[in-house]
Amino acid sequence: MNEVPAGWRIVRLADVLSEPLVNGRSPRPGEGGLPVLRMPALRAVTVDFTQSKNSDRSGNGHAIMLAEHGDVLVGRVNGSHSLVGEGALVDGPPIPTAIPDTMIRVRVRPDALDPRYLAHLWKSTVMRRQIEARARQGGAAIWRINQRDLADVLLPLPPVAEQRRIVGLLEDHLARIDATTTRTHSALGQADVLSRTLTALAGRGALAGTARVPPELPRAAGARDGTLPGLPEHWRWTRLHDVAEVSRGITPPGTQEWNPSDTDVSCLRVANVQRGRLDLDDVRTIRLPPSQAEAARLQAGDVLLTGGGSIDSVGRGWIWEEQLSHCVPHSHLFRVRITAHQLHPVLLAWHANGFGRQWCRRNATQSVGPASISLARLRLMPVPVAPVDEQHHLVTVVQAHAAALNGACAAAERALEVAGRLRRNLLERAFIGHLSPPLSPSGQQEFVL
Repeated sequence: MNEVPAGWRIVRLADVLSEPLVNGRSPRPGEGGLPVLRMPALRAVTVDFTQSKNSDRSGNGHAIMLAEHGDVLVGRVNGSHSLVGEGALVDGPPIPTAIPDTMIRVRVRPDALDPRYLAHLWKSTVMRRQIEARARQGGAAIWRINQRDLADVLLPLPPVAEQRRIVGLLEDHLARIDATTTRTHSALGQADVLSRTLTALAGRGALAGTARVPPELPRAAGARDGTLPGLPEHWRWTRLHDVAEVSRGITPPGTQEWNPSDTDVSCLRVANVQRGRLDLDDVRTIRLPPSQAEAARLQAGDVLLTGGGSIDSVGRGWIWEEQLSHCVPHSHLFRVRITAHQLHPVLLAWHANGFGRQWCRRNATQSVGPASISLARLRLMPVPVAPVDEQHHLVTVVQAHAAALNGACAAAERALEVAGRLRRNLLERAFIGHLSPPLSPSGQQEFVL
């Protein structure tokens, strides 16, 4: 640990405890009993008591340990190295809540260490580096940290009055960052809604204030269409199978079917096909006979739609644009290939992610586990078709607006990254004695720490 300012000390956690470190003791699972904290409750500086589960009030023969105001709770196990040892302050529990045996209770002497100072310190890289260095990986790839390891972590400790002054400054800074971050996340959410609304309306010609005619589409056996919206004059409703060839992807062969003449190809899975985009960070490779690989090969302009998953994810998709040289879809995906240039692929993808989302919800099947939609049913999806020249103009106009919106969203995402770095830097500076107060409205420092 680096040198600390004059008047500060570096102490072991064990030297400032009012009671020994102790693991929590959970009641048995059950309904209607005492709530027990879950690990996500430790993500923020203060414990989130909404992150709890019910239990039986009996404690398996052991005394139940309750979270009390001023305790700092530390997670002692986690599947992630970066999350093991997370800690948060108990700040007035709303109701009696038990500490589970996956957490360690830290109770310090308030005359030596302000618990709120410790909670902020615990979120800093000063502590994170020490905890990750002491954590050990046990069975089932679970990371663990024990009481002995925690007792030896080193704390930069100014006098208590200075601790409280640092906490006040730090929380003032962090409140400003949090407020800006919240507004930015809200703006991103609104931009996402606006983008989805824009493309969904474009897909059925609802952006212009032109007269609309009632929908005309013969019923199809087995399809639950709901109420179709009216379309502009010269547009028409049809079924997906009338404008596209729809096929299911392939089932990868088992390892026992390996053949030296087979060829390696990339295979897209459901996780790769998101609503309005393709995520190609993790694409698997499979081996197929050359004839099968060529028959299933994706072409630029193919629309990929998911055939299974959660009920909200069925039918989501986007357009293949030859991002990889030779790629095929998995059997849980549908390949939709427009025939005779009747429909712009972008309009179809927008429609599938808008109207199609609700249509797939009505037409998917789900008993237990994931939902799914059959190939025969998906082929019956109602699709609006505009005159060809109007389609291209509509896509060009909407994509221009979407590009401007995406540019603003990218700037917002960069601002969030900056906010994250600023938060980390503030915590770093706070615990080496270099934190200054925020600027006053006049632009001058009110005082200097």
